Amino acid sequence: MDISWQGLIAGAIAFFVVLYERKRSVYAEQEGVLKSGLITKGFGLVTLLFSVVPFGVFLTGNYQVDKPGETIALIGLTLSFGIAAIYYIAEGFFVKGAYNDTSIVFVTPWAGKKDEKWCDLESVEFNCWWSWYVL
Repeated sequence: MDISWQGLIAGAIAFFVVLYERKRSVYAEQEGVLKSGLITKGFGLVTLLFSVVPFGVFLTGNYQVDKPGETIALIGLTLSFGIAAIYYIAEGFFVKGAYNDTSIVFVTPWAGKKDEKWCDLESVEFNCWWSWYVL
């Protein structure tokens, strides 16, 4: 059996980055402010780079055009990384919120602006898989 050391190292790095981010997400830099950390923003930008590179290779034709599956692979990489980049960039840079003793206000590209009083909330549940609260 042949071991892919690069895959193991990349998987270990990804595991520890996610673990670090999950533990770090419990702490706020400033009381009353809700925002994404640098890792989410950085991940979005790196994912964008991973979608731009195959797109550039596709546009310039700098690949083996006659080899079966090359064009489909480049389009697939561009689309999959591009969709992930849109999501993580939107989450990292455009999801913001604030809270105090009486209410919570947050803005997302997905749901717009929400301003809820704590007393009006029907339930608050912690999602331990994603380390966030569902209101």
